[in-house]
Amino acid sequence: MSNTPKPRPNTFKPVLVPRSPQQQQTAYEAALELVQLIDTHLTNGTQHYRTKSGKLLRTLDQVVNAILADNLLVEAPNTGWQTDELARAA
Repeated sequence: MSNTPKPRPNTFKPVLVPRSPQQQQTAYEAALELVQLIDTHLTNGTQHYRTKSGKLLRTLDQVVNAILADNLLVEAPNTGWQTDELARAA
């Protein structure tokens, strides 16, 4: 007989909220605008995107996949303040 505990069942049950067609259209348009903005940044070289491990993402596919995997490094806007200074100020 083993004394290893049984894994606990997952009690979190996600609730899917249906969206109206208007909400779906608005979400689609916002996503499309975001993808276009990212593509413009990559094409012009005005913004660089990295994974949380620091890998430089060079293509739109890589950036979108990093977003979907929650692996995109999110940096504070370049305001002249370091990220830790922003955290202390908050």
